[in-house]
Amino acid sequence: MSTTNLGDPGSRLRRWGIRGWLVGGIAVGTLVLVSVVGQVSGLAVPLVIAAVLGALFAPEVERLARHGIPRPVGALLVIALLAGVLAATVWLVVVGIAERAPQISASMAAGLDAVEGWLGTRGISVGDASLREQAAELLAASMGGAASAYLPGLLTGTASFAIGIVVGTFLVYYILTDWNGLTAWAARNLGVAGDVGAGIVEDTIGAVRRYFSSLTLSAVVTAVLIGGAAWVLEVPLAFTIAVITLVTSYVPYLGAIFSGAFATLITIGTTDARTALLMLLVVLVVQNIVQTVVLTRLTSTALRLHPIVTLGATIVGAALAGALGAMLSSPAVAVWILVLRRLRREEAEVQNLHTSGT
Repeated sequence: MSTTNLGDPGSRLRRWGIRGWLVGGIAVGTLVLVSVVGQVSGLAVPLVIAAVLGALFAPEVERLARHGIPRPVGALLVIALLAGVLAATVWLVVVGIAERAPQISASMAAGLDAVEGWLGTRGISVGDASLREQAAELLAASMGGAASAYLPGLLTGTASFAIGIVVGTFLVYYILTDWNGLTAWAARNLGVAGDVGAGIVEDTIGAVRRYFSSLTLSAVVTAVLIGGAAWVLEVPLAFTIAVITLVTSYVPYLGAIFSGAFATLITIGTTDARTALLMLLVVLVVQNIVQTVVLTRLTSTALRLHPIVTLGATIVGAALAGALGAMLSSPAVAVWILVLRRLRREEAEVQNLHTSGT
């Protein structure tokens, strides 16, 4: 019998070769997996959003169908309504800023002059015209270089966004048109009994609808508080601020940042520094404290989850899947719990039938 000499250079070389192939295989497999996930995410996100919109607005299509409007036509009407709300919101933002642009520019210029005067009283001179010109030239050059560097990525991102909008619109249309067929197909292919699958689908749809009902209520509260504060402080475009706050509340984190920045920008550009500071304080308190407390409480009640569970699920969802994960994490946890309860009830009923049969 021969034994392998572990100290033989050839044996060590073979072991290193095998390890190298294993490490290389793992690295290549990881790269392939990441690439596949990156490619699929462009379709997965519109599909998830379309499914959520289908769950929310399928009852409206069904209601239109009961009044004699075909489901394809009803689906087109719902999509047109959603597009109209989005277009109206964008129009309010653009028109609001455009109408106040001269006043905003003048107010910001006055603010810069005030900062320059404050620095001048402390011996810091920034009034040299040549220095300003050089700074302007440097800024223009850097902006031009940045634009040339980031323009391809910006165009690619814009194209991807446009493709996602088109794909998502088609998905929403087909989901709304054949909602009953899709839910029945999903119930049949969950790997459980037909009635159990139908119950799981019903639980999922109910959780999503209850969550977004709670989100809508919290968005209304937030919009009324911030818009009302803008009206009390005599900030122009108070109604526009309220509408933008309401619509962007459906986008976690980014929506709050955008609406808060818009409200603060309008206030800075049309009032004084004290009013702008008060408006910023209202936005921060309402969006970070009031809305969080109200939404957590409402979703916890609607989904029958503890507020800590709801808040923790939102944090974990945001860390794993960004804004979409933060939006859907609470209903996902609620669905998971409901499915476990349903499966346990089914198992208990089967055991009871088996016991009574024996």
